[in-house]
Amino acid sequence: MPASELLQLAKAGRYDEFETRCLELIESGQLVLAQLRLALEQLVAAGQGERAATLVPMVFDAIDPGRDLQAALALARMALTAAPDSADLRRVTIDLYRRVYGAVPGFAALLEASGLAGGRPVRSALNLLDLCLTLQPGDTLISRSDGRVAEVTDIDRAHGLFTLRRAGRVTTLPAPEVAREYDRVAPEDFRVLRQLRPERLGALIRDDPVALVIGLIHAHGGHIDADLLKHELTPKYIESKEWPAWWSKARTLLKRSPHVVVEGRSPMILSHSAVGRTLEEDSWGAFEAQSDPVEWLATVEGYLREKASRKEAPDAELMQRFHDRLAADAAAARARRPAGALASALVIGRLREKGLPATEETAGLAVAILKESPEPAAVLAALKSDVLRTRGLQALQAARPADWSEHVVAWLLAAPAALLDDLAASALEAGRADAIQSFIDSGLADPAHHPELLYWLWKGPKQAAQLRLPPDADLLRLILDTLSSLGRTVTAEKAVVKEFRQRMKAALALRDFDKVRRCLAECSPAAAITVRRQLQRLEGLGQVVQWRLVELMRAAHPQLWLEPVAPVARWEDEETIWTTAAGIARRTAERDELMNVKMPENAKRIGEAASYGDLSENSEYRFALEERDLLRARLASINDELARARPLEPHDVPLDHAGIGSRVTLRRVADGAETVMTFLGTFDTDVERGVYNYQAPVAKRIMGRRVGERVQLTIDGREVEFEIAALTSGVEQPQ
Repeated sequence: MPASELLQLAKAGRYDEFETRCLELIESGQLVLAQLRLALEQLVAAGQGERAATLVPMVFDAIDPGRDLQAALALARMALTAAPDSADLRRVTIDLYRRVYGAVPGFAALLEASGLAGGRPVRSALNLLDLCLTLQPGDTLISRSDGRVAEVTDIDRAHGLFTLRRAGRVTTLPAPEVAREYDRVAPEDFRVLRQLRPERLGALIRDDPVALVIGLIHAHGGHIDADLLKHELTPKYIESKEWPAWWSKARTLLKRSPHVVVEGRSPMILSHSAVGRTLEEDSWGAFEAQSDPVEWLATVEGYLREKASRKEAPDAELMQRFHDRLAADAAAARARRPAGALASALVIGRLREKGLPATEETAGLAVAILKESPEPAAVLAALKSDVLRTRGLQALQAARPADWSEHVVAWLLAAPAALLDDLAASALEAGRADAIQSFIDSGLADPAHHPELLYWLWKGPKQAAQLRLPPDADLLRLILDTLSSLGRTVTAEKAVVKEFRQRMKAALALRDFDKVRRCLAECSPAAAITVRRQLQRLEGLGQVVQWRLVELMRAAHPQLWLEPVAPVARWEDEETIWTTAAGIARRTAERDELMNVKMPENAKRIGEAASYGDLSENSEYRFALEERDLLRARLASINDELARARPLEPHDVPLDHAGIGSRVTLRRVADGAETVMTFLGTFDTDVERGVYNYQAPVAKRIMGRRVGERVQLTIDGREVEFEIAALTSGVEQPQ
């Protein structure tokens, strides 16, 4: 079928082949003008109008246009539009217009009015001729200026006059004005139905959804998405509550219509195909436009599902084309892109079960690729589909029967959470429990770089009974600590930060935040203070998720939101740690050191120790885990302090009584000897310099005292009486 072959070449963008094949068909006498028209329309639509303009004169030299004047005129118009400066094409086109329409009354006057023979712009000249030579009473037009629809009621072509009915009014216009103001619009166009024939809409909604949607596609320039379609029809024409059922029925019919092209999912895009495309053409067109094996798999499986729903057998020729393209891609990518080659090979294996033809070589291609790869885990880690990953694991076991478990363990480091259960089960079955445990332990020591592991642990591994896992409360605290540190303390790449936040956002929301709810309910009142502040300061989770977490905390610990009945002195406020900005900076630096240096080093030591063998007898591994737990405990303590810390400013220090930030001069009553004590936060304590924690026992005896008051302090085991001689500020003014 020459015409079909040319159309496929044009659609595939293989323009040089199109041109060569077209010339071959001209020479062999197999080319038919009417069939060539569809292929050239595709060529022009793809921006290859110059090629069409070159081919048409050659076609006319070889084939007498008189065989099919209408098709010849259509080809000439396309060519002239693409090459408007060609005098030869203009002359040929005018001659064809005369041969087709010369007997129509008023033709000469319309040709003159168009200016096609006088050098007027081609597009406007052709538009006038095509519109005014073919209009018939009952045809519909739409105004370019205001979108109003008009119906042609009478035509006096001999005098170039056209009578239109628009909005109940009748008017008569000359041909140039009609061509300048109006475009032809299909009678089934939604704008025509809405303005001129609203009574038909109800019948179309009920009986012919496809025709209704095609009318809407016309009204919106050739394509419409599902959201806009719904907006046009509800609630004016279809009740909102009835929309889901109507759309479900319409969507099924649209996918089966050869005149509607359905693309995308969210939102679905609908466009019209006047020629009518088969399911096979649509599927191959989509397949050809894609370059990713995962997309190919989805396209072929979608085709097979649709054929099954129609109770039709898949087209054998198309299935062979699918196979050949997948096999060719795998062969081309095998040397330089083994991951891409493996993906295509796995797609062949998957589709072979559903009827895709495969040779013995292509059926075993995935196993062969993994067998020859020096790093099969890296190749497998590049797969983007859970279906392909699962099949990849099966292929790995067949390809590397002696050492497949080693590669499974290596794959763990880059595997998504959805695959970890399968990989862990395989490794455990192969006796690699120590390797799985090492993967968990080292990942927990460096959580920011192991979001998939944390997601898996939070969701709950299926093999939990065989592994040593952290309690849910500890895991939640680790997640929150890491989220709080990312972007502030942890120096990680933006991609790492983004990925961790996205995965933890999804993890925490699992099963409607059920595990978060239980952990918060079990949280002690003291720990809840820190967690609340962490939740209020979290970044990167989105307002909705953060708000939900805070509300869950409020439900679990409502007392944290109660206002105190009586004001509490600052030094008695257990929820706040007052300290200097310098003290906060020192503690933050300590946390930075933990997160960016000590914990990654510890994670490395855990991995190195695990490589020495049996974990139960491995003292270095045990010591590394103990160090990890100490580091995490210290990190939790620092995070708790920093969550409650507030910087103490000079104006916060009272001058009429001893308080946080006060430098107090004490005079011993017995002999007048003086001692100076400064009371700052826990981050600032330095007893050798006389700086004490305001929460220390000695500070609590002095807090609130005024100059002249006496206080009993324990010195070297003896009670000594002091008088407060002076109060000044111990907080330095910022530079």
